[in-house]
Amino acid sequence: MNMRHVPIVAALCVLTLSAGIAQQQPSPETVQEQVAARSQRPARDAQPAPQGTAVIAGRVLTADTGRPVKRARVLVTAGGRQSRALTTDDQGRFRITGLAADAYTITASRTGFVDAIFGQRRPLQPGTPVQLADGQDVAGIDLRLVRGGVITGRVLDEDGEPLARALVTVQRYQYVRGERQLTPAGGDQSDDRGQYRVFGLPPGDYYVSADAGALAQMLGRGLQQLAGAFAAPGGRGGRGALSGAPPADDPEPLGYAPTYYPGVVAAAEAGRLTLGPAQELTGIDVQVQLVPTATVSGVVVGVDGPAPVLLAPQDAGGMVRGQILRGTTQTDGTFAIRNVPPGRYTALARSGGGPFAAPASPFRVGTQTVNVAGQDVTGVTLALQPGVSLSGNITIESAGTAAPADYSAFRIDAPDAEPLPFGGGAGGRGAGPLASGARAAKNGAFTVRDLLPGRHYLLVSGTGPWTLKSISIAGREVTDQAIDLRSGQDVGDVMVVMTDRATDVSGTVHDASGAPIAAIAVIAFSTDPQQWRPHSRQIQAVRTDQHGVYHLRGLPPGDYRLVALDDVEQGEWFDPAFLQRIEAAAERLTISDGEKKTRDLKPIG
Repeated sequence: MNMRHVPIVAALCVLTLSAGIAQQQPSPETVQEQVAARSQRPARDAQPAPQGTAVIAGRVLTADTGRPVKRARVLVTAGGRQSRALTTDDQGRFRITGLAADAYTITASRTGFVDAIFGQRRPLQPGTPVQLADGQDVAGIDLRLVRGGVITGRVLDEDGEPLARALVTVQRYQYVRGERQLTPAGGDQSDDRGQYRVFGLPPGDYYVSADAGALAQMLGRGLQQLAGAFAAPGGRGGRGALSGAPPADDPEPLGYAPTYYPGVVAAAEAGRLTLGPAQELTGIDVQVQLVPTATVSGVVVGVDGPAPVLLAPQDAGGMVRGQILRGTTQTDGTFAIRNVPPGRYTALARSGGGPFAAPASPFRVGTQTVNVAGQDVTGVTLALQPGVSLSGNITIESAGTAAPADYSAFRIDAPDAEPLPFGGGAGGRGAGPLASGARAAKNGAFTVRDLLPGRHYLLVSGTGPWTLKSISIAGREVTDQAIDLRSGQDVGDVMVVMTDRATDVSGTVHDASGAPIAAIAVIAFSTDPQQWRPHSRQIQAVRTDQHGVYHLRGLPPGDYRLVALDDVEQGEWFDPAFLQRIEAAAERLTISDGEKKTRDLKPIG
């Protein structure tokens, strides 16, 4: 990315945004492990003091020619933490010593290549952890790096002239919370010739978008602060003048809408680009569309002091955090967000809550759907409503295992049945502006605060032999059911029962010749289509280890389908359409409370 002619504030904005755009996203879990590992790399590959006696050794090679890759970065991680990091020698070799007994994920990376994980059957899929015992020396751990592809082109304005400083995002479809969505895979900023170049892309299908509006807003906010320091008394220095936006009194304001290649504003109409290993696609020009923009204004009712107001597209395909439009209420609660392109948005205002809020500032939130069609939208009312808290206790039902002395390893999450389009992880809205989970106290009591009114599922996770048996509220069974939370009506008397009588299904996946298959997906899903949804406990997926062995633990008793698949995307098993396609080819499985079964499998086509 050429930043020589970009003002400092723009550079900071782009770098901040680019930090959240991964060139490779094999899975949320794998990304978290890799990011955590890289953020803790020792200087000059210095290794911490040995913690064990096991050894991992192998080579890093190119996938196309098999040539050694020197100075490739090799990471071994266990439990999401980095254990060792080093670079390969001139022959592509590495040898990592002093490892404690554990299961290790081994990753190799090099500029210009796609990151590779040992046991990975193809890019973007999880790999196979290597289980080490004390004193074990495992050699022959070879990782093959695929040369990354490149997409390059120009960003043009409405007249076909080069457009500088446009944010270009290369996206691909991935499953997020069970829904197939466009997610960022890489990005760049157009230079003074309008050119961009995104490299290091894994083979696959991609979609390219260009956005001049989001970057202009970020740039405008930064330059406004700089201009304020130098402006003469009474000078203008406002956001609109600095960001290139039209004056507030412009009767027909226009602005650039986020545009997909080859020049459309709807993600559904975007042109698909198929990229092979080491392939460079050139001439992928995007002509951004000039559209009438509008001002969305209204009032936040019940706010005490300034409060943030967010406006997020409900068509979240390709949406990055910088494209969420933001505003702030005035002292009287009014707000105005300018330069809003046409579309359907969710407006959200919040006050209080969060880890840094004062006790006297309770969490309150208001939302509303807003349709923008090129004309100003006025009178939007966001009435802040109190959040809902949910509290209760965790108890243990044991068949012989001693109850834990400390229950703080258990976590209770309450994801939304219908998440907002701000992104989110296990908590749905939690990874965006809101939170929806908490850990239990040492005695098993818990309180989940600041939940939005609406329908939520309750999830409980922990460590050791404990799995969820049941959840009840005031004696009413709600396990695996969505519960309706109403504004201002806190819910207490939640009883969570954990048990050590967990079900266990295990076996080996063999190919046609009887050889075990590593890193292949094994999926168990309920025969009841009502359970085919994100966060469902009746859907589990694991990948086989280096010996082709799989373990599915903690499935609720019931009737299931069981299947081994090679070509499946991460998270695709939560898609009802996908489950319907594979249902007939899957084996039937019935399992009862605490039952353990062994079932060997062969993969289906």
